[in-house]
Amino acid sequence: MKRWVFLILSLLAAARGIPALEVDVEELEKAAGREITFINYEGPQERIEAADEIKAIGWLLAQSLKENRASFLLKYSVIRAVDPTVKDKLDADIFSVDREARVDHIDNIRRILAGFLEGAHGYGAEDARLLSVFTTVYNAVYRGDLGYFSGIYAPLVLSHIDRSNAGISTLYSDWPGATRMLIPLSKGARKDELSALSTSELTEQAVIEEMRRQPDMGLEDRKEMVELKEREVEEKQAAAEALEEEIAAERAALEAAGPAAARPEELEAKKRTLAEKEEESRELEAEIAAKQEEIEAEREQIVADERSQDETRAAAADRPAVYSDQLYYLRVDDRDSRGHLSGRLAIIDPEADRFAVVSPVAPVSGRSFLFFQDRILVAAHEGNRRGPARLHLLDPNTLTSDLSSGEEVYPDTLLAAASGRIYAVVEQQGAYYLGAFDGGLRLVARSEEKVDPDSSLAVFGESVYVNAAGGKVLKLSVEDLSKSTLLD
Repeated sequence: MKRWVFLILSLLAAARGIPALEVDVEELEKAAGREITFINYEGPQERIEAADEIKAIGWLLAQSLKENRASFLLKYSVIRAVDPTVKDKLDADIFSVDREARVDHIDNIRRILAGFLEGAHGYGAEDARLLSVFTTVYNAVYRGDLGYFSGIYAPLVLSHIDRSNAGISTLYSDWPGATRMLIPLSKGARKDELSALSTSELTEQAVIEEMRRQPDMGLEDRKEMVELKEREVEEKQAAAEALEEEIAAERAALEAAGPAAARPEELEAKKRTLAEKEEESRELEAEIAAKQEEIEAEREQIVADERSQDETRAAAADRPAVYSDQLYYLRVDDRDSRGHLSGRLAIIDPEADRFAVVSPVAPVSGRSFLFFQDRILVAAHEGNRRGPARLHLLDPNTLTSDLSSGEEVYPDTLLAAASGRIYAVVEQQGAYYLGAFDGGLRLVARSEEKVDPDSSLAVFGESVYVNAAGGKVLKLSVEDLSKSTLLD
């Protein structure tokens, strides 16, 4: 795979020369009515590829678009379906997961999409990541819905999809050979413009409703999308101002020249050109006004959802936060091929014999959690068991994450805390060390010696005890984790 990364980097200089339409992000916002939960493969992996290697596939597809088609090793392909004669419906880039693909996690689909959006349409890395999220949700919501797609997209787009492959399934095993995701393209847009994708279609109310079903209501991604739209409006306003200057200059030139300054046919041609630009200006101003209304409505909805979350937290805070009257239980959900456990933290109502609260933070790794100050400390993976593990501080009533560490930790690390410090095994470049974190989950100290990742931890007085990598026990300073003694 690294040779493909090298190839893509070598092609970057040529990327700007590739013609591209703008992605219609508006179309990507439209989707709802069905709850979208992507089901990914969670078993052992024969080979694990780095995120950059996976993203590089999308870059390669972008750089190899020829005659509106590109493919990668019979695994992924793109069809650019553009019909300039159809003015009232959207064109699309059609991203296909082909039969030989072995992709089994939605994050990797999104990485490839993000690479393609960067290479083909000139989006920055964060905008491409955001658009890839909305693209997958959009295509999952409208999976197989030819009735909907036929009302939005040009016939050329529809000629490349059918009910069995339009969009993306929520089940990973259905993806190879049966996935054609539509990336809606704005009419007349150009590469390196933020409106390359139709943001209005990508964030159609049905998609937003789907995102609102997530534990965090998708608030951060929705806020970022609104900010992208605001930048899009600024870009369009600059274009509108430049166009108005052109119109004013051409109008002044016509008035100054008079009918005798040019042949009648030349004069009529200039008048037609001016009229076309005036019409283009009116359309652009209408687009800007519609986009501003859209932004305002979405901001109001975000504010309302944030208020709702605050009220929920406030109601939870009114309940007694006395830990002794709550039964916390770390339920085991699964064990991987190496024997590592993962699960979810829950609060059990022992009288009703039910789970009163189940934490949305999952999968929690290992078998331990502890109370730290007024919150609960756990180590949890990002997204799935193959994602990096980080420390999280959970609200004791809602079990939502209030804070997470930037540093990765060993998934099965045991946890210890004393005097405002948290101790856990951190993983850095394939090696394990003992790390000390402050109350904000910032790494403030790290042992110089490597440690056994499965070591127990004990804090006593001014020392913390941990197994060294060779089996001996290290006695370290609680302050800076410097070594004081090595015990046989």
